[in-house]
Amino acid sequence: MSKTLSESKMNFEPIVAQSVAEEVYQRLHQAILEGELSPGQRLIERSLAESLQVSRTPVREALKQLTAEGLVCVDGHRGLIVVRLSIEFIEQAYQTREVLEGLAARLAAQNRYDPEDMAKLERARARMESTSFSYKEFDRAHATFHDTIAIMSGNSYVIRYLQDLEVFRTRMVSIEWITKDRVYASLPEHRMIVEAIREGQPEEAEKQARLHVANTRDSLINRLWADSST
Repeated sequence: MSKTLSESKMNFEPIVAQSVAEEVYQRLHQAILEGELSPGQRLIERSLAESLQVSRTPVREALKQLTAEGLVCVDGHRGLIVVRLSIEFIEQAYQTREVLEGLAARLAAQNRYDPEDMAKLERARARMESTSFSYKEFDRAHATFHDTIAIMSGNSYVIRYLQDLEVFRTRMVSIEWITKDRVYASLPEHRMIVEAIREGQPEEAEKQARLHVANTRDSLINRLWADSST
């Protein structure tokens, strides 16, 4: 008689909370999002390994993952660089973000949300308004704000695809492509999104979330076109 699963001796390897390669990936990913590694900057495997005090193998694995995500690319003889995003590519990403952020807000307003999530959303909004204006501080609060709405949507696909577009929600602020004027103008937009979700108004929540992303997109694209023509 064959043994059941519970009776069989299991020889799985112990689970490691986070591998070195994953830690290297997270560090490089965050550095790109925050503009510490700027568009067009060369990524030399040996130098990164020395800086992070790891071997070259986990750096190589992390760079492969970042390349697959489109944050890193090959630039001829220069090798790997932080990707330069075209205006057309950015515009397409924001068009997609507009739909997904709107859907996330609609679902969050429809759901019986966890009061702790709403409190987290309110705290993130308050931090955005209270910063003495540090792009990085605003970025962290802004990321928490939109991540929380995605979680409140309860839709795993919305959460996943918005994570894929995270670079277009944070990096544009960190590398100062989005102006301070636009950041300040966005504050009442975030308040209106929160209010619609709190009051359980799905249509209004979606409308305000989409308007917020569209306004940011228009401001960003207009600036990039102006810069490209000078």
